[in-house]
Amino acid sequence: MIEQQQYAKYRIHYHILFWLAYILFYTVFWGSYDGNYYCDQFLQLLFLLPWKIIPTYITLYYLMPRYLYPKKIVTYIVLSLILGISMALIDRYMNWRYLYRWFQYEEGYWKDPVWYAPKVFNSLLRVYIPVFVAMAIKLQRFIFQKDQINKALEKEKVETELKFLKAQIHPHFLFNTLNSIYSLSLAKSAETPDAVLGLSKFLDYMLYECNDRLITVDKEWEQLMNLVELERLRYGEHLTISTVIKDDNKESLIPPLLLLPFVENAFKHGADTLISDSWINIDLKLENQQLQFMVENSKASSESSGNLDGDKNIGLKNVKRRLALFFPEKHRLKVLEEPDSFLVKLEIDLSGISS
Repeated sequence: MIEQQQYAKYRIHYHILFWLAYILFYTVFWGSYDGNYYCDQFLQLLFLLPWKIIPTYITLYYLMPRYLYPKKIVTYIVLSLILGISMALIDRYMNWRYLYRWFQYEEGYWKDPVWYAPKVFNSLLRVYIPVFVAMAIKLQRFIFQKDQINKALEKEKVETELKFLKAQIHPHFLFNTLNSIYSLSLAKSAETPDAVLGLSKFLDYMLYECNDRLITVDKEWEQLMNLVELERLRYGEHLTISTVIKDDNKESLIPPLLLLPFVENAFKHGADTLISDSWINIDLKLENQQLQFMVENSKASSESSGNLDGDKNIGLKNVKRRLALFFPEKHRLKVLEEPDSFLVKLEIDLSGISS
């Protein structure tokens, strides 16, 4: 948009430069060819310039927008031929009637018939050389602008989808967390106030900090630990949780709530299906902008990995889509199943990601 405004502001200047370059080129080219008669060539070019300008601007601002861009090719060709022949005949007449007599009288070019076919064809070429050059420039700008518009629309579409996907996480997480608090309240647990406080902190994070497109990996890890603490309150000694982080770059950025669904699934499909002796291991390693995130959880023998891709598993479907949008061809996600465990392993190349 800014580039279009800049071009519109200086459009007249660009057009003047185009015609000055045209006159200068042919003055030097034909002037040196005809024995250094630069002044004569300059005057002739200037005299015939209107018959170059008229077809150029009719083509650029009428024929191309109305017929070429909408792909009405046959109509465009017919009208271009009519315009070109008309301008060529005028150019030929002006040469024959005036220039040949003023500048080349001794050569006797004026003795040829005015509608002499080779001369008319020569005039057609002379008329349409600047037209073709101007068309090439305008088509290049048109294609470039169309490409920029398509990229902007695609970016807007992706950003809209990302906002929608992130918005889906909020009610999904709330539903799971409120279930946890509900379980504590039914048991009249003294930990219920702490769980409500933890949820309050998480809501504050969602409402205010998640509006950023990207956050630091450390910040994302902090929120994962908030979730872990909430679940610790719920399961108590029935669940063993191990967390490890190795981060060599405190400024590395990722989309907010990207890792949360994996941890949620570990509690949902691991701890929720086992009465006792359940465990969850969460490991994050960031080295040289290469992120490795692993979540492993115990499972009941009846639990199947198919549940991870079930219709109700909104969180995992959501995060897969966000990964595809944010890190196309720069991430790898694996879900491995053992008889007594699930392992989710995510690798992301964070190089090139900036806010």
